[in-house]
Amino acid sequence: MGEKVFWRELKRRHVYRVAAAYAVTGWLLVQISTQVFPVFHLPDWSEQAVVLLILAGFPIALILAWAFDVVPSGIVRADVGAAPGLRWRMRRAGAALGLIGVAIALIAGGAWWQFGRRGAPPANRPVAARSSPTLAQRAPSAVRAGYIPAKSIAVLPFAHLSSDPNNAYFSDGITEEILDALAQVPGLKVAARTSAFRFKSGRSDVREVGKMLGVATALEGSVQTSGGEVRITVRLVDTRSGYQLWSEKCDRRLLGIFAIEDEISGAIAARLRVQWNDARRQVAHGARDPRAHDFYLRGMALVAARGAGLLEAVADFRQAVAIDPRFSPAWGALAEAEMLLPYYFLEPTNKAFPKGEAAARQALAIDPDSAQAEVALAMMYRVQWRWREADEALRRALRVAPGDAEVADQHAQFLHDVGQSQAALAEIDRAQGLDPLSGVIGVVRAITLTSLHRFDGAAREAGRVTATHPGLALGHFVAADVAIYRHDYRTARAQLSLGARLVGEEPATYLRLVDGIEMPARRAAARSALRTAGGGNEWLNTPARIKWLLLLGDRNGALAKLQHMDKELMFGLNDVWQPAFDPARDDPRYAAALKRMGLPYRPAEAPVPASAVTGSAP
Repeated sequence: MGEKVFWRELKRRHVYRVAAAYAVTGWLLVQISTQVFPVFHLPDWSEQAVVLLILAGFPIALILAWAFDVVPSGIVRADVGAAPGLRWRMRRAGAALGLIGVAIALIAGGAWWQFGRRGAPPANRPVAARSSPTLAQRAPSAVRAGYIPAKSIAVLPFAHLSSDPNNAYFSDGITEEILDALAQVPGLKVAARTSAFRFKSGRSDVREVGKMLGVATALEGSVQTSGGEVRITVRLVDTRSGYQLWSEKCDRRLLGIFAIEDEISGAIAARLRVQWNDARRQVAHGARDPRAHDFYLRGMALVAARGAGLLEAVADFRQAVAIDPRFSPAWGALAEAEMLLPYYFLEPTNKAFPKGEAAARQALAIDPDSAQAEVALAMMYRVQWRWREADEALRRALRVAPGDAEVADQHAQFLHDVGQSQAALAEIDRAQGLDPLSGVIGVVRAITLTSLHRFDGAAREAGRVTATHPGLALGHFVAADVAIYRHDYRTARAQLSLGARLVGEEPATYLRLVDGIEMPARRAAARSALRTAGGGNEWLNTPARIKWLLLLGDRNGALAKLQHMDKELMFGLNDVWQPAFDPARDDPRYAAALKRMGLPYRPAEAPVPASAVTGSAP
């Protein structure tokens, strides 16, 4: 069969018409599936299955159109009556046509996967670039592969559209206010600020955000101020499909900004079909002065960044409460910031804690439901070995804000401190589900796994933290300790060098300590270096020195220090439940020291189940 005859046969058998009709019908089916399936929350693979089935059917349709004709009497074979030689050539042409159809289907499928599925979004979906693979790896594997509850949301940083870049903190503050309000809604999982603000650039695909943070919806928005006016635009997006579910635009005077926050939070809660209680937020807001609110928002941004900025945050919060003495959230934030200062060697506990406690008491006097104030008090009680009071304060905070990642994190640290490591792991896993990109939560999880002698898991967690939060000194110190327990001394030296330089210390002393652990012949020199280490090594406080002595084989020296240790911060892997204390567990001096510290302590109530807060599968 010649080439001209082949093309003439294509026309006579209506193959062109079938191909065109199939393409149009297939395109319509794809459009309908991508629009309708997300409404019923069908899985992503259902849309993919429709497209793949349509593509697979294309060559079959072409072959059937070539092989059969539709006549008034019905469907007949197209080669009926043809000579045997011609019939064979027609079948060979049909096979070639089928191969062409397969090739077209494969090319179309590849183009759809590369550009349609991952690239250009529908018109009603916000345009966003895909997250880089590195960013996607920041979420813990349990979060990436875990169950995503329908009632879950990430409040992404609102875009700042005003002309003055110095007011960008204002849009961040509005985001945080809405986030904090939603975190108090029972039954709603809210991704914490630390994780949500990782997407501040606005270039991430909301579907990737949903997978990384384990949420079904995301709230996006923008803030624009002009004079005394503010315009807030918000939209709720389904992270599984990328489609907009709801949007609203609010124009208000700045004096009414707090009412806008309540309106938006209530509308989102209603959209997600969860219970919302306006009364609590109305009481907390009161008649707030916008100037105080500005200082509060500046301080909250600094607290989130931690480090030396905490001193400036304290100053901002003090300005806020000086302007508006009834501003309970600012008092609570001030209390937490003051309590954090000793952890970053910015102020000793005997100065920071009394000021933090006074601020927390003031916050609770104004608003008895201030979870932040309760957490601040618990942080102080833990250092003072007042376990029952810390337990009660955290319980009150959990009842007020069960979905707050910071509350869950502090509760996990308390459980670990009092010797309930298994319960602490469950709670820190819950905190990580709420705030999967938090470096501090990752560090606490690595510490807890180490106390349970799960060194491989601790190493993976510590490695993830140091890779994604290279500026977090505590992450490097913890990674070094985990490496020591795994006899990976090269990694330990590298991590200690990084951590020491980040806090402004010389790593030489730490490196000598690792040398002494690895090589018994150098232990005497290592102990000498530990004894002579001066005030320039702030991270070598008493609990840390006790740990290093045990690792260097000096049990007597370590237990002598433990018996006389005052109430000091036991951060990192320096607490009494770590593997370094294994050789001393059966020593009466160890038992006596624990008794003096009031340990172990058994909490009065069982931890809050994760399913009650995050909607996780049982």
